[in-house]
Amino acid sequence: MRFKQVQKSDLATQKELLLVALWTPDNEPNHPPETLELPHIKEYFDGWGRKGDLGLLALNCFNEPMGLVQVRFKSSQTELYSDYPELALAVYPQFQGRGVASCLLSQVVDVLKGTCSGIRLGVHPQNTEAIALYEKFSFKTYDVAQSGYPQMVREY
Repeated sequence: MRFKQVQKSDLATQKELLLVALWTPDNEPNHPPETLELPHIKEYFDGWGRKGDLGLLALNCFNEPMGLVQVRFKSSQTELYSDYPELALAVYPQFQGRGVASCLLSQVVDVLKGTCSGIRLGVHPQNTEAIALYEKFSFKTYDVAQSGYPQMVREY
């Protein structure tokens, strides 16, 4: 596995993976692609390349994308830690369970060390695998947003 920084030219892949990041449990329908055009979702990619944007794609030996991690300063569902960049993490289903998410998370945590006070994220309350992964990387739940999604933070 190797990593490539997300560029403006990676927008289609970035959007595909952000749709994957909008995880839903098996008993709920997947989000349609139109979801990406909602203003609070569009914030994750619109105008990519601003100061503070950092995104990494994990590529397999055929240079095919397997997953994405990105951080970006954007609006927050909570006031606490709203000055921290927000993390999004996704791995294509066919590559899940192979350690791709852990590798991506490890990379971004290391790269950001010393550049910001911490990172925040929101996660579906039923996505217990993701919550366990974030906790493994020292993320702690600090609030539950009005949406019902736990809000997590990792401080440096």
